[in-house]
Amino acid sequence: MRIRPFGNSLINQIFVFFVLATMLTGCFHHREHQKEHHAPATQQRFDDIELWVKRFEDPERDKWQKPAEVVKAMNLRPGDIVVDIGAGTGYFTRHIAAAVSPSGKAIGLDIEPGMVKYMEEDAKKLNLSNYEARVSRTDDPELAPDSVDVIFLCDTYHHIENRVEYFRNVIPSLKTGGRLVVVDFIKDTDFGPPRDHKMAEEVVIEELQEAGYRLLKTHDLLEYQYFLEFGI
Repeated sequence: MRIRPFGNSLINQIFVFFVLATMLTGCFHHREHQKEHHAPATQQRFDDIELWVKRFEDPERDKWQKPAEVVKAMNLRPGDIVVDIGAGTGYFTRHIAAAVSPSGKAIGLDIEPGMVKYMEEDAKKLNLSNYEARVSRTDDPELAPDSVDVIFLCDTYHHIENRVEYFRNVIPSLKTGGRLVVVDFIKDTDFGPPRDHKMAEEVVIEELQEAGYRLLKTHDLLEYQYFLEFGI
């Protein structure tokens, strides 16, 4: 019996199979890379309300976010008008409303109508008549001049585009002695959102100084977040 050597056609078939396998493997890894890629923080939406309510209102969050302690450290007074930009479910807004009652007001702003509806229902359930919610534009919170004592943002600063211009434009809304308070995730940790969504504390300070603010105070209250107060 003679053993026939592989012909050119068989070699060509093996070569074609190898090339196709390599291409398919490359496509698979490309798709996997796309899955792992995160959209920029400024483009992230929160329109899946049920999903975000579960995350924002997770009881475990209180252990590291410490909302009552954060609000206490802000030294709010009855009668203060406080705007919570990017309020989401009103996680902080409800605490602020209680702190400034009865004559003060907490206004939760969010770009998602579903979040605003959630806050409105939350205010009714808690019987907090000084807890309001409004739909906000992404580029302008539309605040009246000389109308706000404190502007507050928690986990929102890094979602805003053109931040220097945005925060420069809200300065007229602050009353004399008004403050801007920013709480956001420390960049160099794996806790919280992806690292490429986070902003370093020094960058936040630099941007807000460029916008016309001055750093008044830093709080070492939170393990995973910086907590900054600015004046004008």
